[in-house]
Amino acid sequence: MKISRRTVLIALVVLVAAGGVISTVPSDVPVPKASSVSSGQCQTSSGVSLAIDFGSSSDREVSEFCISDFASSGWDIFAAAGVEVEGTSEYPTGFVCRIDAWPSEEIQPCTKTPTASQGTWSYFVADANDTDWKFSGQGAAARKPGCGAAEGWRFIEPGESASQNTPRAKPATFVCK
Repeated sequence: MKISRRTVLIALVVLVAAGGVISTVPSDVPVPKASSVSSGQCQTSSGVSLAIDFGSSSDREVSEFCISDFASSGWDIFAAAGVEVEGTSEYPTGFVCRIDAWPSEEIQPCTKTPTASQGTWSYFVADANDTDWKFSGQGAAARKPGCGAAEGWRFIEPGESASQNTPRAKPATFVCK
């Protein structure tokens, strides 16, 4: 059986179109809410911790939150914690460009993905019982942190290394019962 190039091309176009429809999330989908948010990382509740380190050139303190009963993505945790996050024009919900207005629009306009020479946000994770941050191997929109896990963000200044500049707050993790 011989398959024509036209048939293969039509099949590819259909697959790509179907993938676009499946992966499109309507903008009116509600963000999952947590049952409560408190200051500081979680200690013994059934929650996920969030630590945001604005980097070495910022005079801002590390922000820490405990989001109780959270069951969604690492991207959605910002909304659940009441933290403003902004993606880029290219990747509005897939690449963190600005957290709580840092860096400023003058430093980073967020029209395109920032480069290391401009400074970027790096995403770190710690699962239950981890004592150190690990650089995340996947994006925040794809990661689903489990109960007792910690999510960490650090703004990496130009010339700094993400591997040597994890969030300054140690991750608070535990095993949920």
